[in-house]
Order: sequence, then C-alpha cells, then structure tokens
Amino acid sequence: MQPGLELTAEERHVLMQALEAPLIDKDPVVLGICLRLCGRRLLQRAGTTAVMNGWRGSPHAFVLTREGWGVVKAQRRYGPLRRAG
Repeated sequence: MQPGLELTAEERHVLMQALEAPLIDKDPVVLGICLRLCGRRLLQRAGTTAVMNGWRGSPHAFVLTREGWGVVKAQRRYGPLRRAG
C-alpha cells in the first residue's frame, strides 16, 4: 500500500464493488473514478490477457490489482469476513 494514500468515499466504494465482481464502465462517473484508481495502480483493465485466460466478460472491465487488494484488505481488516461454503 502506498504511504499517505487518501481515498474519497466514492473511491472506497468503487474498490469494494471491484472486490465483488469486475466493474463495467457504463456510468461516466464510475468510469472517471476507475480511471483515477488506475492512475494510482489500484485498478486495471481486464484486457486481452484475462480473456485468453478464460474470463468471458468484457475486456474493458476494471479489476483489482495487487496493490488494490492490499488497500481493500486493510479497509476490511476489522469488518466481518465472508465465509465460503
């Protein structure tokens, strides 16, 4: 995680949405936030590599990066965890 990283409430909300599923850029406001988070290396475009690896979604969707996962993990540290199964 980058030191001194300040996220707005909208950016945190978008990161939490990206945790659930890749984000599709249908809304211009969400697209702007996603591009801002891409500049901070917290999100990235799914791209053709994800499609070649078997993902059937849009190659223009946004997914979490390793740094983005670290930020989400730090924010969820004290929240309830999802249980598998």
